[in-house]
Amino acid sequence: MMLSSWKGQLSYEYLAITGVLLAVLIPVIYTSLSTVNEHYKLTRLDEITSQITNKANDLYKLGPGNKDELHLVLPSGITGATVAGNEISFQTTTSSGNTSVRKFTDSLLIGSLDTIQGEYFVPIKVLNQTLVRIGRGPWILQLYPTCIGAPNFANPPNITINGDDFSSTSVLLKNGIPFNTAFYQIVDAGTIIFTAHPTEFRIQPPPSGTPYSFTLTDNGKTSNSHLFWVYPSPNLCP
Repeated sequence: MMLSSWKGQLSYEYLAITGVLLAVLIPVIYTSLSTVNEHYKLTRLDEITSQITNKANDLYKLGPGNKDELHLVLPSGITGATVAGNEISFQTTTSSGNTSVRKFTDSLLIGSLDTIQGEYFVPIKVLNQTLVRIGRGPWILQLYPTCIGAPNFANPPNITINGDDFSSTSVLLKNGIPFNTAFYQIVDAGTIIFTAHPTEFRIQPPPSGTPYSFTLTDNGKTSNSHLFWVYPSPNLCP
């Protein structure tokens, strides 16, 4: 009987020791795995950012019109991405807080990058002597002229939008609403022409007049915006 009681006590002590060890080790293991995962994520983001930067710099040296495509595999946990100025960066969150991984290119940049985990083919293109485009989707570089006066309505002028990655499925938006298709045409991948017809625009008295905002959307991708003014006289144009 005493032997049985002693064995039972010993088993209980083993269980207690095991429980204490697990209570100590589980947080240590969890922290270690989290640290390893964070290190992997930051290392991958640094590699990806370097890939994009190096490709952009290589193409920029070759001059306008040169382009290529990168195959990128994005890890999970990306909270944001920036392509602006000459900076490419990814934002993420670690145990230390919000963290950014960034690189700088030789040229100015426009474009956008995805942030959802997965595989992507990212096009990179040199648009002109100073500008490199990262990513796909429509992008407006210039709208000309940016302002007209009411007298122009007597003979409605054509306004030219220059940009990149326009296609037959691109939709021109005026103040976020599809523009009348009777008054614009997609000429090619870099040119759209719309007519400033008086039925589509009203005169905006300066200086408080609110300009029209033009953007493009295509297969879920939305471009940047450019502004267009219509004033009582062309002499009032900014």
